[in-house]
Amino acid sequence: MKPIYYRIPFFNLLLAALLGLLLRGAFVFPIEGMTFLYVLHGHSHVALLGWLYLLVYVLLVDQFAVKTPEEERFYRRLYWVTQGAVIGMALTFPFQGYAAPSIFFSTLHIICSYLFVYRLGRNYLERDRQQTLWMKTALFFMVFSTIGVWFLGPAIGMMGKASPFFQLCIQFFLHFQFDGWFFTAFIALLYAYAFPEPLKQNSLNSWYGLWIVSVVLTYALPVGWFSEASLWYYLNAGGVLLQAIALYMLMKPLLLRHIKEQSITSIWKNILFLLAISCIAIRLFLQLLTLAEPLVLALKGVRGWVVGFIHLNMLGIFTALGVWILIQTGKISLTFWTKIGCVCLCLGFILTEGLLGIQGAQQFLRVSWLDAYSILQLLFWFSVFLPVSVVCFLMNRKWN
Repeated sequence: MKPIYYRIPFFNLLLAALLGLLLRGAFVFPIEGMTFLYVLHGHSHVALLGWLYLLVYVLLVDQFAVKTPEEERFYRRLYWVTQGAVIGMALTFPFQGYAAPSIFFSTLHIICSYLFVYRLGRNYLERDRQQTLWMKTALFFMVFSTIGVWFLGPAIGMMGKASPFFQLCIQFFLHFQFDGWFFTAFIALLYAYAFPEPLKQNSLNSWYGLWIVSVVLTYALPVGWFSEASLWYYLNAGGVLLQAIALYMLMKPLLLRHIKEQSITSIWKNILFLLAISCIAIRLFLQLLTLAEPLVLALKGVRGWVVGFIHLNMLGIFTALGVWILIQTGKISLTFWTKIGCVCLCLGFILTEGLLGIQGAQQFLRVSWLDAYSILQLLFWFSVFLPVSVVCFLMNRKWN
């Protein structure tokens, strides 16, 4: 696809980063007329559906779509309709929250995603069987995750927004979006870089089976927040252990490849890769902590850690891997601006995650190492690095 199709998701990321900065600024500087929850909805929708979804869209099309004029025309048109839905959400959610216009654009985005899944799942390049299997599984999880969205209406009508059922519908969508759709899609994309030769069939079957089962079982964690039954704890514990094995099987060949090639590649090509691998390891460690049953319910209410975990996935893993793939494939040339963008992205992520970790620890342990207002101030100023990093990537004129 042409460079413009890779640049547009970065504009969406910039918008999401600016909305995030506005949210953190609201705790430091008075902002009249702003409804925090509405802006939060706008931030999350643009980040998830404007940045991450469209990034995966163009990467999957580039890797797996059939290269014919008819197919390329279809994906171009669908891309712009999807981007139109993103712009619609960006212009409605921050001012109205969930209302008729924002729901319309959200629904349009889902319909576009269904068309994308149908077309790519039906017409794709015959590549390595393992890559294709992971790609198709990612597409399945994308559709599967939207079941949670379609149940939101009945949940509100029957039980209200404060009901556990409503919250579980949201958690269903988010869980299978992150772990099912996005993570599995990146596994499919990473195959081209981690495994020059296909894995043995037994290894594929083991890894694939472990990952799928773990994704399903770990949904038991949010279910356990609303149920006192110990069953959900044990299901989540089993899923976490299986996911630990699966992620180890993913990370080992990635690290071996990195060690083998680090002498012939620039550090700038590896900085985001190392960040992503480190975040996968941290994510795994944090999931293992949920094996301690008393922590499961306690962690739900620690806002700093919840926000930090979401950003760990969004920025530390998916964004870092996405930009790394674009650099590796030459979509983004390695220029001065690219290097500055990588540094700012890493700094903004590490500094804000560290503060969120401290904030959550203080709440959890009921101690005070830093006063709350100082943390909020630092969070705002450290968050400035994130939109600056996106601007740097966009300043790079050498897109292929």
